Amino acid sequence: MKRFRPDGRHDRPNPRALQVAFGITAVGAALLLAACSSSSSSPAPASSAPSSAASSTASASSASTTGADLSAMTADITKAAATPSFSDYGPNYGGKIPGISNLAGKKIMIIPGVSALAACEEIAQAASNFAKSMDMVPTIFNNLGTTADTNSAIENAIHGGYAAIVMGCAMDPSQSAPAIAQAQKAGIVVGTYGGTPIMDQRAGTIYNTDDPYALDATLAAEQAIVQHNGQPFNAIAITSYATGPATVIEQDSLSATLKADCPKCTLSSVNVEVPDWQTQIASTVTAQMLQHPNTTVLFPDYAGELTYVLAGLQAAHKTDVKTYLAFGGASIIESDVSESPPWTGYLLVLQAVRGLEKLAPIPYTQAIGPDLMITPQNAVSVLTTGGFGDDWVNGFRELVGLPDLSGSALHAASTLNGAMTGKP
Repeated sequence: MKRFRPDGRHDRPNPRALQVAFGITAVGAALLLAACSSSSSSPAPASSAPSSAASSTASASSASTTGADLSAMTADITKAAATPSFSDYGPNYGGKIPGISNLAGKKIMIIPGVSALAACEEIAQAASNFAKSMDMVPTIFNNLGTTADTNSAIENAIHGGYAAIVMGCAMDPSQSAPAIAQAQKAGIVVGTYGGTPIMDQRAGTIYNTDDPYALDATLAAEQAIVQHNGQPFNAIAITSYATGPATVIEQDSLSATLKADCPKCTLSSVNVEVPDWQTQIASTVTAQMLQHPNTTVLFPDYAGELTYVLAGLQAAHKTDVKTYLAFGGASIIESDVSESPPWTGYLLVLQAVRGLEKLAPIPYTQAIGPDLMITPQNAVSVLTTGGFGDDWVNGFRELVGLPDLSGSALHAASTLNGAMTGKP
């Protein structure tokens, strides 16, 4: 799950960034961010307010809160906070590749969505490492994240004799649909990461790797319900709809979960687009807290909003507001639902390999990696180990017929030589 950085760029909830969250102690709040990456230019939903910080409100229901299965939700949260197991995902990845000997020497172009973002580069580096292990020849095309950059990389692949292109992280692949079509016409397999079904359909790609946007938001809502013991609460979501369809998916899931499991909860949304985060989020949060003093939960969509959200809470003198899915740590932040960039990079290449071997793509709903809910209870472990374990690397290697790694070599592969733990 990738998120926007405070400077308006995208980023993921990096374990190294958790250290920053641990240092924030002025506000006794906990933060919820809806999980994932998105970068489409889809328009925001209509609003009656004129500014980009316009607010819209929708009550989940006036019915009493009944039927919330707190035990089942607690089980979901407990599992999400545990180290993921490849055995829960690997069986959905299409089975073992019959053979990869013909991949040796084939060139694969790897296009990070935005090279300046750590998550995008980590996905790209993992993809490169996995490709090299199969004797392919990877190229990471560093870029500034513009559609023109992506199209240039695709053109280079077409004219450079590349067999495959994998691209994604903080980008909308459909923006490069004409270039992708030209690459596919030239016989190049194109795989993407991070798009929604609509984006991938518009891009004309089938070997896609995706984030579980709806699941991320569901877990956040469930944790809020559990921590309120099933009692109703008033919540505000801080959205950025211009970032694309992913935000819509997240918000729809958030609303649906509350309606089903906490029908007396209320959910309002206030939209602040990325260019206005630095100047408007803090004042918007303060205003919302003062206008709606009974609010006890915030649902910011992206981690990059965190600094400004906390400043807004401080200005409103609010110390009783919980938030979820931001950088996990201490009593300030309850949880952060995150995906693993290295796991994503391996899955992205696996899809491309299936395309090169003329095998069916892994379906959209199965071409996903695990969620990891980072909480104050497991944050130290995530900081020191990376949080996703090591065995998933051998799971992918076995799917393509490579021998298992062990010991330090295995841990180095899973953490990009320590980069994922802040100890390179």
